[in-house]
Amino acid sequence: MKLFSKFLLFLIVLFCACNGIDQAYLNTIVAHRNSVDHDFFNPETTPLDTVKLKSFTGLRYFEVNQNYKVKATLTKFADMPNFELPHSHNSSKPYKQYGKISFVLNGNNYELTVLEAVVKKQEYKNYLLICFTDLTTGKETYGGGRYIDIETPKTNLVDIDFNLAYHPYCVYNSSYTCPIPPKENKLNCSIEAGEKL
Repeated sequence: MKLFSKFLLFLIVLFCACNGIDQAYLNTIVAHRNSVDHDFFNPETTPLDTVKLKSFTGLRYFEVNQNYKVKATLTKFADMPNFELPHSHNSSKPYKQYGKISFVLNGNNYELTVLEAVVKKQEYKNYLLICFTDLTTGKETYGGGRYIDIETPKTNLVDIDFNLAYHPYCVYNSSYTCPIPPKENKLNCSIEAGEKL
């Protein structure tokens, strides 16, 4: 099955190369997807239980589309209090609203709230979370939304790449809990990029 997954990625590269996508950018996205698949296939790092791992054939994605990599303007919030962000399984965890990003996608203006976890694992200490829903949610993508991680920016300009949008682990294993996107992070468009069901 791993061979099939690699062949599928090869076809994606070939298709995108024929459709004018920057090759270096495409290679970066494909390498990222290969890395994620590797973690899912590895029994030591996979979120899948033993039964699901046996039938796992690789994650599914929308075709790479460079139009979904956008330059966003960040407006950082000052002195925001902690709040309990609802998670799956009727749980919650403390977060802060870090700021808002504004961007143009396919000629339309959008905004998303950027969140910062109050308690972070060491490897994520410099990262922020954007969780969102869109018109693919509950159809082609998980009903609870998708996520994008970004490094804490040094300026007010941020690259947001929806080709890197991913599903939380609770999609694959009910022992995980995952943040529920805030209501204001519902995009009234279809983000046909990133991970699919």
